[in-house]
Parts: sequence; structure tokens; C-alpha cells
Amino acid sequence: MARWQPHRGMAPFALVTVVIATMVALLGGGMGRVMAQDEGESHPAHIHDGTCAELGNVVFPLTNVSATGMMEGMMSGTPVADDSMAMGEMMGAAEATMVVTSATSIDASLADILDAPHAINVHESEANIGNYIACGEIGGMVMPSADGDDGGTLAVGLRQLNDSGYSGIAVLDGMGDQTGVIILLAEGLAGEAAGAAASDDAEATPAEEAAAGEAAVDIADFAFDPETVEIAVGDTITWTNQDGSPHTATAQDRDVLQSGTLQPGDTYSQTFDTAGTYDYFCEFHANMQGSIVVE
Repeated sequence: MARWQPHRGMAPFALVTVVIATMVALLGGGMGRVMAQDEGESHPAHIHDGTCAELGNVVFPLTNVSATGMMEGMMSGTPVADDSMAMGEMMGAAEATMVVTSATSIDASLADILDAPHAINVHESEANIGNYIACGEIGGMVMPSADGDDGGTLAVGLRQLNDSGYSGIAVLDGMGDQTGVIILLAEGLAGEAAGAAASDDAEATPAEEAAAGEAAVDIADFAFDPETVEIAVGDTITWTNQDGSPHTATAQDRDVLQSGTLQPGDTYSQTFDTAGTYDYFCEFHANMQGSIVVE
């Protein structure tokens, strides 16, 4: 990985300010103040070819996403006299949403990266590299650079994977034949601010609502869980898409079950009034199959 270089014509750390402001705007009040997470937390990250649903080979390794990841990426190859820049001082509200970061300069132009499908994927840890916690395809509106060169800046969202609770953004800044990549990731951005107490009349989740006469099926890790559901006539099943990719719950006979496209976080409920066994699958991923037994 090359040493980080800010975009030509952009003052040092100005892009960092832009990234943080963009993340606050995109994620709203749940963001809190940007602060560093636990120093020991470190998430490997890479740019893969392909999409989040079908990740290909690692094309570019990125600096690990961690409390000091942005500083480490920017200071790569630069001697540091002491450990004073290794970890920032914790300041401000203790309830602030914590953020882990990464900064990397890769040897490819932004145009080259956009010429083919690529995705940024973040892993839980070196020890559990096979568990993906956030991912986002690289694409969208490229903002032209101020000096009118062949670079440009692109912000992409990183979606939660595998119930990790992590989401965030990545910003790619074209610098001729190189691209700077900044990642900002945090837990709980889609929910209540950390430490906030849930109200007594808070809306129940689909899983909490799946009580007597109801059953719940989670769509996670490209599978239906449980794969087979046994219910009584008149019972209701609720599917919840907890993956980072769209799915469907579709019976061989579409008149029996057709959820339509379930985007990440979407739910679909259906009551079954006729006894029988109904096999179903995902129209986007035919290997995902399930069965409903109505008695």
C-alpha cells in the first residue's frame, strides 16, 4: 500500500473533514460526535472485484479499520518520534457514538476502479476473517475535483452484514493514477443513540411479535432460518431480511407465496389458511430454499 496522499489542491486533512461532515449528514442524529473506539478493535478491509452478494478476489488490501486506522494510513512510511499520535484523547460526551476508521492510498485510478464491479468489504477480525461485518459496492455520483483534473470524489455506503451492527461510509478520492480510500464505520447508527433507554410503548420487532399463532424466519447468510417451519392452519409467518442483499420468499406456486423483493431490513408476513407442505426459494439466489408445513 502506498503512503496516503491528499487530493492535489486540497489542504491536508481537508478531505477528512469533508468525510466526517458527509457521514453526519447521511446518518443523522444517531451519529453523535466522532470519536475513536476501543484501541484493541481492528477490522481487516479489502477492495474485491464483484459485488457484496458475490465477492471475487481481493484486488487491493486496505489499512485495517480501527481506532487509529486513519492516522496509521496517513502516516504510513513517515517516522514518528514518539507514541503521541498513536491514540487520540477521549473527550466530550461519554454517550457519543464511537467510530473506527481507515485511510489507504491504492495504485489505481478511480476511473479504473469504476470500469468494473468492485466492492469494499470489512471483516470482523484477523482471527475470524470469514465473518463479514459490512460491505458496499463502489459506484454512484462522482463529484469532479476542484482543479478539474481526471480525479473526482465518490462516497459509497457500507451496509451491515451478518447482524454485526456495523455500518458507515467509504469515500474514494481520485488522484490521477492513485485513489485515496477513507472508511468510517460505527455500531448502532441505524438505531437509538447509545445509552438511550427504550420507551415502554416502543414498537415490537418482528421477532418479538412472533408469539402464539405466529412464526419468524430470519433471512441471514443467504439462508432461511429455520429452513423448515411447522405451523397450524391460520398461523402467520414473518420473514425478516437480515442480509446485506435483497431476497424473496417465493413458493413454486406463486399464488401460495410471493413476498416480492425484500431489501435489507424489510419484513413480509403471510397467514396460511390451507393445510399442506409448501416449498419455497429466493428468486435471486435459487440455492436458498425453505419449506412450510401447515397442519
